[in-house]
Amino acid sequence: MAAQTLHLGWHNPVRITWGCGAFNALQFAQPMVLIADRGALGGENEEFLRSMLGVACKSIAWFDGGLASVQRAKELCDRLWPVLAQYPECLIVAVGGGSTLDLAKAVRFRFSSDITAEHVWRTNTLPTSFYRHSLWLIPTTAGTGSEVTPWATLWDTLAPNPKKLSWAPQNGFAECAIIDPDLSRTCPSTLSRDCALDSLSHALESLWNINRTPITETLAIEAARTVIAHLPALLESSENHDAQTEIARASLLAGLAMSQTRTALAHALSYQLTLEEHLPHGHAVAVWLPMVWEIAVKSNPSCQKSLGQIFAKSADFGVSEIVQWLSRIGIEPRDLRQTPSGRKILLAELSSARGRNFAGNYLVD
Repeated sequence: MAAQTLHLGWHNPVRITWGCGAFNALQFAQPMVLIADRGALGGENEEFLRSMLGVACKSIAWFDGGLASVQRAKELCDRLWPVLAQYPECLIVAVGGGSTLDLAKAVRFRFSSDITAEHVWRTNTLPTSFYRHSLWLIPTTAGTGSEVTPWATLWDTLAPNPKKLSWAPQNGFAECAIIDPDLSRTCPSTLSRDCALDSLSHALESLWNINRTPITETLAIEAARTVIAHLPALLESSENHDAQTEIARASLLAGLAMSQTRTALAHALSYQLTLEEHLPHGHAVAVWLPMVWEIAVKSNPSCQKSLGQIFAKSADFGVSEIVQWLSRIGIEPRDLRQTPSGRKILLAELSSARGRNFAGNYLVD
């Protein structure tokens, strides 16, 4: 029998710096602007940041939390683009959670004054003329993986029908990601939980995904098992630095897997919950994980092997295990298959961009 050749695609140019204390060791020789989440930095003020960053820092824009909305992105552009135009080689550095990093991804593509940025983001199409600034991303939460993915989530909250936009320009990867587990140690317990659930969701969505490869499966299995093993300990004690470091590692691994596969059905179902019920993103995705897990296992045998490795038991048994694990940390799973209206929602989301990445079929009991 002739040997089969396996073709694997991988492209992730982000230069990763990992380690406790990595943030404090940063130095900047070129002009830069900072987009920072004030609360995520643990109360450090602008004067402290300027003394740390030195004369290289030309402007600081604070993000005070919430969703990364189109309106907030436009406000940041209005403030920072004049500075960036003055220093064409200016670097953008973003420090914060996923929303902060996603906003920086939008700001780094600078357009001329006659181009409406909101239209560019809503249509996900770059104009023929633009300037792309270098970007360094420094997460203060362990969850979103935004620092190693090429796209950003922007919420169009002022549109007649508010919705989630995926801003995915060509060459959207950052140049550098600095991942310092120490930065996430000031996170409140609920935020740590929801961010870690986002990591778990990225890992599982990479496994029941039509774009999965042996490389992404290896990363995703390790990420999922790490979150499941260490998140309960972190929630019991925020001083558990070993657990915090492991959760940060899992976030990176899941982000790397997801950067190749994108997300799938559980994410597609989550966005409306965030808009209508204001559930944090990680929570909104996690409620669907058992249902999607069961559909994937029942309708696609190829998912069984990888999902079976999460709890080192059969993939079918894993459904009850993930339900119990989620219940332990305060998450109540949901299931759309019980009602006609729910099945209608499920069918609609399977035809969405994220839903089409799902490797299963919902037409199972």
